[in-house]
Formats: sequence, C-alpha cells, structure tokens
Amino acid sequence: MNTTADANNTHGFLHFVGDCGNALKDCGRWLVNNEGGILHGLIGVFITVILSILFVIIVRKAVVPLTRGKHPNVAKELDSLAGPLAMILLCTGFLVSTDLVHFPNRIGMYVDRAFCALFILTVMSLILHAVRCTSNLLIARMEKVNPATYSMNKLLMDLAASIIRLAVWCCGVFFILQDVFHLNVTHLLVSAGVMGLAVAFAAQNTIANLFGAFSILGCKLFKVGDWIKLGTTEGIVEKIGFRSVLLRAFDGRIIDVPNRLIADSQLENFSERLFWREHFCFGLVYQTTPEQIRQALNIIDDIGRDLSSLMVPGKPVKFHFQLFNESSLDIDGFVWFQAPDWFTMRASRSRFNEEVLKRFNEAGLVIAYPSRSVYIEKNAPAPSRDA
Repeated sequence: MNTTADANNTHGFLHFVGDCGNALKDCGRWLVNNEGGILHGLIGVFITVILSILFVIIVRKAVVPLTRGKHPNVAKELDSLAGPLAMILLCTGFLVSTDLVHFPNRIGMYVDRAFCALFILTVMSLILHAVRCTSNLLIARMEKVNPATYSMNKLLMDLAASIIRLAVWCCGVFFILQDVFHLNVTHLLVSAGVMGLAVAFAAQNTIANLFGAFSILGCKLFKVGDWIKLGTTEGIVEKIGFRSVLLRAFDGRIIDVPNRLIADSQLENFSERLFWREHFCFGLVYQTTPEQIRQALNIIDDIGRDLSSLMVPGKPVKFHFQLFNESSLDIDGFVWFQAPDWFTMRASRSRFNEEVLKRFNEAGLVIAYPSRSVYIEKNAPAPSRDA
C-alpha cells in the first residue's frame, strides 16, 4: 500500500515537472515569435519613463519658479500636482506599450486589468489633489478678501471637500469592482442603500446637526466672535463645528448648542446691527413751566446736533412732551446711535446722558424723582362706630 502511494506521488511530481517544462517551452516560443513586439514595448516603456521624468522636471524647475513670484499659492499647488500628472502619463504609456507586446490571451487580460486598476487609482489621486488645491486656493483668496469670515468659509470649504473626496473614493471603488474584477455592483448598491437607511435612522440627530451646519455656513447667519441670542441662550460665538456651536456666556460659561436647534430656532445677531435705537425718558418736576418744557426740548435738539458724530445720518434726535406722570412731566424720544458693538453703544448712551444732565443743570431744569404728596385734614369728622 505504501509502495502504491509512493508511486502516485512520484507520478504527480513528474506530471508537475512536465507542466512546468511545457510552460517554459511556451514562453520560449512566445519570446521568439514576439521579439519585435517585446522590443517595441520596451522602447515604449523607456520613452514613457523619460517623458514622465522630463515633465516633472519642467514643471518643478521651470513652471513653478516662474509662478512663485506673483502667485506663491498657485506655485505650491502646481508642484503638488506634478506627481499625479506624471503618473497618468506613465500609466497611459504603459498601456500603449503592453498593447505592442501582444501577451497571450490570459496573461494579457490580467495585465490589462492591473493597468486599468492602476489608471483608475491614478485618476482618483489626481482628482483628489485637484480638489485639495482648489480648496486651498479659494481659502487663501477668502482670507485675503475678507479675513472676518475666513474661519467660517474655511469650515464650509473643508466640509465640501470632504464630501467630494468621499464621492470620488466611492466612484473609484465601484469602477474597479465593475471594470477590473467584473463584479455585479447592483447588489452592492442595493446593500449600501439599505445600510445607509439603517445608519441614517440610527444617526438622525447627527445628520440633522450636519445639515444644520450647512444651513449656518451657507446662509452665514453669524461668524466666530459675534454676539448672538437663541431663545434664552446668549453669548459670544467661539467655535462653529459640524455638530454644534460653542458659545461663551457673559458669566464665563461655555454653552454647547447643537446645530439642528440653531437651524430650527429664532436667532438674534446683535453684532450685525447697523445701528442701535435707544429710548430715553427725562422727567421734570411738576413746577416746570411750559416755557421751560420748550427750553428742555430745544436743549436736547442742540445736544443731538453737537453729538452728530455718534448718531446715524438721516435720523435726527427728536423729543416731545409726552406724559403727565405720577410725579413728573415726561419728555421722551428715540436716539439712533451709530455704534459697531454693544460697548460702544453703552459709551455713546452715557455721553448723551451726561450732556443732558449738564445742560439741564445749567438751565435750572430740575429732574424729578419718584415722590407722593399726602394731605391730612385736621378738622375731618371722626368715623362712626357703625362704619
């Protein structure tokens, strides 16, 4: 029995050696019959390599230095694109060269598939580099044109570039599976769709926050450093992210607000106010005469003209005698301050109040304070016991 097994092993080994010998003979015959094609293919590979090297040298040693003087950002991105462009040239040359060699059918099929996959990956790399270069150039231009909105624009560009990169990778994988491995991607797409629905249902809040970020960045509702109010939440924007916005409250606390809540809430941006309309009311004592009331109104008009640098052009200061209050004769009106922020408005309001107080005192006008007069009749009859 052992003798029979040894004989079978010997026979199998000899059969394998025979197959290898036949394969070597076939390779020898193919080499002899395709001498010209192999030579042409090697020449094509050599020319392709030389052209690719020359292309990289020309771009990096000639084009980039000429561009760096006027457009340094463009020169930097051209330098990074030289490699992927050379790879596409190299893959194209290799594909043409392999067609000249005339490989056997099975080997040629595998070679074509390998170069097809390499070509797809190279094109993907070029597209990803182009997306990154375009994003960097746009961000640099935005920073130069409008530094105030640079951080928000950068976040929006990074988000868009990430989505494009993901789409490119998905397309590249599907092309390789379909064109190289000849797999039916329909089932994969259906499975990916079902899985996407499951993930979307499980992470609906995360997706809502992501769309909220698109709404915030696209509409530019606010930027980092703005003073905003969301319902009862108020503070200075410190960071805008894909999931939430960080606010610094005026008492020093950090408040994390999800983007989906911001997109669905009423938002007030105090930093974007063109002006501040402030209400003033000055109460004079009841002993004030009509002439003094008119004098007070004229004084306030003069103050508005003297402090015109603080006011919004085209909105003059106008006050009127409006109300007989419990303990004062009220003069009130509105003042439109041209102030870029809340602290400047407070300073302008203080300056206006100081001037009113100073000129009222100089004119002898007395500002009232809350008071109540009580009159007691001495000879009033005593109340009866029945009452």
